[in-house]
Amino acid sequence: MRRRSALAAVTTLAGTAIAGVVSRPGGNDRLLTAAQEGSDDITTETTQLLPDTVHETTLYELTASDPGPTVMVFGGIHGDERNGIEAAHDATEWAPDAGQLVVVPETDRVAVENDERGGIDGDLNRHFPAGEEPTSDLARGIWDAVERYDPDVVLDLHRSLGIYGFHREYVGQTLFHSADAHGRAIADALTADAVPWYLPFHRFTPAESTAGGPLLFQKAAAELDATAYLFETTAFLLDHATMTEQSRLVTAHVLAAHGVLEYDTGIGVAGTGEPDQESETEPDGGTSA
Repeated sequence: MRRRSALAAVTTLAGTAIAGVVSRPGGNDRLLTAAQEGSDDITTETTQLLPDTVHETTLYELTASDPGPTVMVFGGIHGDERNGIEAAHDATEWAPDAGQLVVVPETDRVAVENDERGGIDGDLNRHFPAGEEPTSDLARGIWDAVERYDPDVVLDLHRSLGIYGFHREYVGQTLFHSADAHGRAIADALTADAVPWYLPFHRFTPAESTAGGPLLFQKAAAELDATAYLFETTAFLLDHATMTEQSRLVTAHVLAAHGVLEYDTGIGVAGTGEPDQESETEPDGGTSA
């Protein structure tokens, strides 16, 4: 048996042997508490995107009294990736200290309601070619909202079935990001927060993605000059609670790194971290991103 296959087998057996322990979420309770108990002076509004259509979905706008960046968070671009949907819903009850937090928890509402990856027009996350018009009515409606808010930062929450660089077809445990992002620092912080020592292959990998692909975060980076992230947890040896906790944590880390939360993680505006300089890596197609 090849060494890599043997290691995979050992990891799988270890996960089976300690089932119920492996999947219990770790975390950073202080960071999440800071997100939940931020400024007392915020304004919350909701807007219906694509109203009176089958795609109608709710956008939440949380605005602090202090000026700061605008961060947009998307869940449910793939309707069966429940971790991102739940984490985005949780974020609609957070309290930014500065700037504006805009959240769309169920971006492809038809896919979410059907618990399927794609909706009426298939995979929504292939409908945002850079430099071109979005290729479906739903994508155009979502992109209209993105252009209206002109966000400084975009975060898109996902879930893969395997692990990037370990399972050939999958991209789990990866934080794809634009060139000006804090990808490596945030990935390292997530690993410290949420990956126990007995799951070494679940360490988070940062991967720069700057080419003009058809994904929402790529279009936001290319056309709006937004700092953009696409987060992938994995269903491999992790349960729903753990995947959701990791999705909450990456959302909180991004908000803190870009100054929407007044919580010093040592990354970005509150810390000393600088944007990453890494080689370009693209998310794969198929069952990923």
